[in-house]
Amino acid sequence: MGRAATLNGNGRAVLPPPVLDPMRRYRQPLPPTRSTRRLVGKVFGWIVLALLVVGSGLAGGLYLYVHETVNALGPHTAPVKKAQKDLQSVPPPSEPATALVVGYDQRAGVGGFSAKDSRSDTLMLIRADPQQDTLSLLSLPRDLNVPIYCNMTSAYTTDRINSAWSTCGPQGTLDTVQKLTGIPVNYLITLNFHGFKLIVNKLHGVYMDVDHRYYIAPNTGVATINLHPGYQRLDGQDALNYVRFRETDNDLYRNARQQLFLEALKDRLATSLSLFKIPQLIGALKHSLEIARGGSNGTPSMSEIQSYLGLGYHLKPGHMFRVNINNLQSCGAFNAQLCGATSDIQAAVDSFMHPDVTLANRANDAALGVKPKAPKQPTITPAQITTLVLNGTTIGGLARDTSYKLATAGFHTVQLPPTATADAPTATYTSSYVYFDSVQPNAKAAAEQLKAAMGPNTRVAPLPPEIAPIAQEASNPLAVVVVGTAFGGELVNPAAHVVQVQPHQPPNVRTAPEVTLGPLEQVRAKVPFRIMVPHVIERNSYLSTLEPVRVFKPAAHTHELALTYVTGAGNVYWDVIETNWKGAPILSHETGIHTISGRTYHLFTTGGHIHMVVLYKGGSSYWVVNTLRDELSNETMLAIAKGLAPLAK
Repeated sequence: MGRAATLNGNGRAVLPPPVLDPMRRYRQPLPPTRSTRRLVGKVFGWIVLALLVVGSGLAGGLYLYVHETVNALGPHTAPVKKAQKDLQSVPPPSEPATALVVGYDQRAGVGGFSAKDSRSDTLMLIRADPQQDTLSLLSLPRDLNVPIYCNMTSAYTTDRINSAWSTCGPQGTLDTVQKLTGIPVNYLITLNFHGFKLIVNKLHGVYMDVDHRYYIAPNTGVATINLHPGYQRLDGQDALNYVRFRETDNDLYRNARQQLFLEALKDRLATSLSLFKIPQLIGALKHSLEIARGGSNGTPSMSEIQSYLGLGYHLKPGHMFRVNINNLQSCGAFNAQLCGATSDIQAAVDSFMHPDVTLANRANDAALGVKPKAPKQPTITPAQITTLVLNGTTIGGLARDTSYKLATAGFHTVQLPPTATADAPTATYTSSYVYFDSVQPNAKAAAEQLKAAMGPNTRVAPLPPEIAPIAQEASNPLAVVVVGTAFGGELVNPAAHVVQVQPHQPPNVRTAPEVTLGPLEQVRAKVPFRIMVPHVIERNSYLSTLEPVRVFKPAAHTHELALTYVTGAGNVYWDVIETNWKGAPILSHETGIHTISGRTYHLFTTGGHIHMVVLYKGGSSYWVVNTLRDELSNETMLAIAKGLAPLAK
């Protein structure tokens, strides 16, 4: 309505706004013709088909590449293929498995090893236990005097354990280790020094704490080494020199360096190895690494490799156990060999096979003077646990013998009617299983006790439908035990594998800030953060004469101050490291955090020994690092950390 309208307007004429398009006619577009629809459909179909073909080709090509790459790591030399026959069958992925890792210095020609050209410098057993989420390392010194086996039948001679490699090849080393320890080995991994360097370099180095100054000049007749103290990145050659070194100490300290390197390698893999890099790394190692697998398939699958890498990646702090044989003594001509009692070897094997995941916390509490908690009493006693035992294998009499042993241990075993056989529905069980009747109270608690008695290769699960009818014939016991081939034949006393921690003891220290105060004053201007002075040190220690104080940059935009102390025994070193590097990989696996006198300390404990104590303050961290073999007591480590005090302005 315009304003000029007589009824609604005000009678004043005005110009209306301009009309840009007074009228527009719209027409619905015609539907596409049949030929047009057919053309579009064909184009779209060809695009989808092309994508499927390309995608399938890429997936197939990747599968073939990965498959061929992994196959390249399988046994391809005659000696390793021969040794493979003596490996034990690999258990299912959810069960513990053991590998023997052999590091040797040189491959002698194609298809064989020569006594004069090849030596095994590293012998280490590695056990991965997915059930407890643990990795165990057991080092065997190369100079350990043992019976040498060239096969599993009879001993050839008695000599250094590394002579088994030069005398009988990989099979001799494998059989000698299995005879010595009694541990069934599922994988044999051989790696030469070139492959070792490749691994480290492909990961762009591995970060390690070098405990003191290492230096041997070239052309001296022994391996060259030139390393400075401190936590730093080592390339392949430097890492190899470090783990092989034993010129100023002995083979026991070399074993400790090798175990610490593997822990550092695990940290590096967790931060720098992606799924896409695994085939590249494997491809680079195919001429330096062989992995023999026990069982029908001699080559590990990619899924196996990924599962073990995943276990290492997700490993909880304190769940890697470094085990060594204690009380070894020099023996043989010129004291050039090491001898150990059978009891000490078996004690190391027991710790290796039964890692105690409670040990780190119990050791920390003992060092802090915390009263240990009383063990939790079970809700049900063995005499109240009714159990039926079934044979899950083709081994005759296994159910009968195991039932008798459980009854002797105090469990209430029940039997099937005389007309029934104590056999599981299938005879393909590898691990033993304890099935519990979830309807009955305390059944799961009963199953856990039975699992502890049956040993580490035992799993707990609810009663499956195929076992339930058999259990009904035995008046529905609380649990049914199905024995698998992995059962060793003897029950386990859980209390026998609980490692006793050292009781609380006074620290072995002295107050001596003057030992370090002067050298720290000299480097004050080079350190961009507040320096801490160790006022308390181990009683018999003093600053090393070789590079006692070092200031350097361990990573971009970071600084580090490394103090090196040597004990009165000589050639045994411990460190204090101060840095503003917040992302140091070693700081990622603490086992405990405790507040003492208003300060918070982070503890890094392995196998009952505090290896490192860390104090965070003002954006920096201050580490007290134990010796290679953790010879400073836990109380001494804490006392040194508590004695750190700021350098006066």
